[in-house]
Amino acid sequence: MRKLKTVLFSVLLSSSFSLHAASDYGISEGNEELLLKGLESLAAQQFDTALTQFKELTQKRPDFRLAQLVYGDLLVAQTNPLGQIGSETKQRRKEIDGLIDEARARILISKDKPVPGYVPQSLIKMSDDQKYVIVVDAKFSRLFVFENRNGVPVLIKDFYASYGRGGIEKRKQGDLKTPLGVYFVTDRFLDERLPERYGSGALPINYPNVWDSRNGHTGNGIWLHGSPVDTYSRPPKASEGCISLTNPDFIDLDKLVNIKNTPVLIGSNMKWIDQQSWVEQQKEIEQYVEKWRVDWESQEHSRYITNYSKQYRDASRDFNSFSEYKQRVNASKRFIKVGLKDVSLFTYPNDPNLMVATFNQDYQSDSYQGESIKRQYWVKEEGHWRIAYEGDPSRGIP
Repeated sequence: MRKLKTVLFSVLLSSSFSLHAASDYGISEGNEELLLKGLESLAAQQFDTALTQFKELTQKRPDFRLAQLVYGDLLVAQTNPLGQIGSETKQRRKEIDGLIDEARARILISKDKPVPGYVPQSLIKMSDDQKYVIVVDAKFSRLFVFENRNGVPVLIKDFYASYGRGGIEKRKQGDLKTPLGVYFVTDRFLDERLPERYGSGALPINYPNVWDSRNGHTGNGIWLHGSPVDTYSRPPKASEGCISLTNPDFIDLDKLVNIKNTPVLIGSNMKWIDQQSWVEQQKEIEQYVEKWRVDWESQEHSRYITNYSKQYRDASRDFNSFSEYKQRVNASKRFIKVGLKDVSLFTYPNDPNLMVATFNQDYQSDSYQGESIKRQYWVKEEGHWRIAYEGDPSRGIP
């Protein structure tokens, strides 16, 4: 076979990667592992081996467009050297560029996959009833799944994922961007209820959440979903703002998701930390939540209100009106007892000074007692965490 000189080959030559990193965790169907083996063979100029590997992959997944593109070039290169990948299909230049971006993304994660045992810094604490947490890193076009093992998040799966054609940091309706932040799965749509472009199903998330609404962000319909039925995978930036997986990977993910309490953390170029740093971080932040609880029980308003930011605003009150209201209510009680259960804590992946706390609150006083789910948004001000919003997760800010 004559030397293959393609755009993709140039990408491979500038990218060192190892296959053991790609197989540390579960890979659906083994398709990505086989793809990376083929790309590694290309980088080593072992073209006959690569041809065999890509032939196997295309037979296994005829709808894997990236694999088909490379395999087609390899076949043509047996008789003619190529000036660029996909030289016979110049009219599909945009599509081909997207497939090259997909190859880059898959190679990048294979050599830069997080160290085993490390966790995203934004994953502070999973509640006892949160079995799994989903983490999406747009830099790697990757979705990671963490399992809650006695309070410790353990990475068990990761999947290639596409995101919005407009990029990241969604702000308004129609910008085709994917939002960055902390979200929660709210529902499950089965494939028979969906147009074919969503593939094997969809898991909507709560964008815009109350913090998005507070900041004037618009839009809706951000989902985790599969791929069009005739396509195995898509380029990294291919959706209208959703996170899109291959259909086999979506089915695998969907089996793990509890639509009542599965968090979805979306960021780009996330920071990962070791277990000891994670434990220390968790203890530090939990102290702020505990201080707020104890100060509330003290019924000393001057102590209690210091836990709130001057930026505070909920569905009906700003900081001043909230402070006056709580001072009046708390002073009218003979006693107050507050219990917190199922506490989860996550900072925004691209804004470490913004945190989401969710818990089951058991409130008791001489005149009222009851349990409710509460969600708070905390901001870090001058080195201290303070509450900028709290309320029922099912209600937003008008």
